[in-house]
Amino acid sequence: LCSMRLRLACQLAGLCLVFQACSHIAFEAALRSYERCVPPHTPEDMAAKPELIAKLFAGPIDIIGDVHGECGGLLALLDRLGYDGDGNHPENRRLVFIGDLVDRGPDSPGVVRLVRHLINKGKAQCILGNHELNIMRGDHKHGNAWVYGKPEVIRKDKGGVSFQVLADDEFREEVKAFFATLPMALEREDLVVVHAAWDDASAAKLKSWEGDVITAFDSFDAQIKASIKEEGITDQDEIDMREQNENPVKVMSSGYEGRAPEPFFAGGKMRNLERSKWWEEYKAEDGRLVVIGHYWRRLIGEVDPRVADKYPDGFAPTGADMFPGYAPNDLVGEKRKVMCVDFAAGVRYEERGMALPEGSLGTQLAALRHPEMTLHFGDGRIMACA
Repeated sequence: LCSMRLRLACQLAGLCLVFQACSHIAFEAALRSYERCVPPHTPEDMAAKPELIAKLFAGPIDIIGDVHGECGGLLALLDRLGYDGDGNHPENRRLVFIGDLVDRGPDSPGVVRLVRHLINKGKAQCILGNHELNIMRGDHKHGNAWVYGKPEVIRKDKGGVSFQVLADDEFREEVKAFFATLPMALEREDLVVVHAAWDDASAAKLKSWEGDVITAFDSFDAQIKASIKEEGITDQDEIDMREQNENPVKVMSSGYEGRAPEPFFAGGKMRNLERSKWWEEYKAEDGRLVVIGHYWRRLIGEVDPRVADKYPDGFAPTGADMFPGYAPNDLVGEKRKVMCVDFAAGVRYEERGMALPEGSLGTQLAALRHPEMTLHFGDGRIMACA
C-alpha cells in the first residue's frame, strides 16, 4: 500500500512539474506518506560507522550528477531513465548519486527524502559531497540556510530571496544522521565513483581510517595545522592550499586547489584559489574509470541570448570553465579515464532569478549510464561519451 501510494503521488508530482505548478508540494506529501512506512535514519544511526571507501554495486548502474535541491528536475530525470517511485527498473539497473544532493535549489528536503527511500529499498547508493559535509560539520555556507530553517538571498545580483523548502530542528537532525551513513567514495574492479577527486594516497588514508568521516576530517585538519604552525607559514593562500590539498576528506569531496591568476566570484564570495584540473595528470594506472561531479560542467553553446542582454559584460556563475577544449560528452584527462556528470543544476536558482527557463545558463541534470557510457539528460537527450 505504501509503495503504491508513493508511485501514485510521484506520478502526480510529475504531472505538476509538467504544468509548472505545485510539484514540490505534491512531492513533499508523497515522501511524508511513505516515511510512515519506512522509518527515517535517526541520530543513533550515526554510531554505525560506514566504510569511508565502500563497495560499488555490481551490474548496470546510472550515476546521477549533483542535484542541489532540484527535486523537480530529479523526478523528470528518473522518469526518463525508466525508474518507478520505489527505484525499480525493468532492466534491473540501480542508481548511484554522486553527492551534493542539497543546497541552493528549491527542495533539498524532498531530494533527501527520495534518495534515502531509494537507498532503504536497496535500489540506490550515494556518496558524500562537500555540501553534505558542510551540513554535518555545522558550517553555514552559501545556499544551505534552508537546513537551519532560514530563508536566504543566494543570487549573484542579491535581487531577492530564492524559494527554498525549510527544514525544522527534527528534520535537520535526520539529515545529519542520514549523511553520517554515507561513504566518501565507491569502487569496484572497473570503476570508481567519487565526488571531486581520486588519488591512491588519499584513498589509502581513508581505507585505513577506523572511525567516522567527521572525526577523520578533524584529525587530518589538526595534523595539517600543526605542521603549518611548526613551519611558520603565514601566507593565508598557502595555508588554505595546505589545509585543502593535504586533507584526504577535503580532496575527495572538493578536489585540489591552486592560486588563481586573479580573484574571482564563485559560491557567493570572492576567491583567490581556484580548483585544479587534477584529471589532466591522472595516470589511471589501474585502468579504472573515475566518475566525478562537483565541477559544474555546462552546455555553453546553449546559453540563452537573453542572458547577454541582461549581462552585456558576461555572466559566469560557475567561475572559470574547468573543461576548455572538451565537448560536454567527452571523457577528460590524458588517459580519457575521468568523466564529470555535474552539469550545473546547482545554478538553476540564477535562471529563476532572471525569469528565464531552466537550461538558459546551459544547465542540465544528467546521468551516466554504465557500462553503456551514454549521458542521459533531464530533457530527454542522450549523448554517447567520446
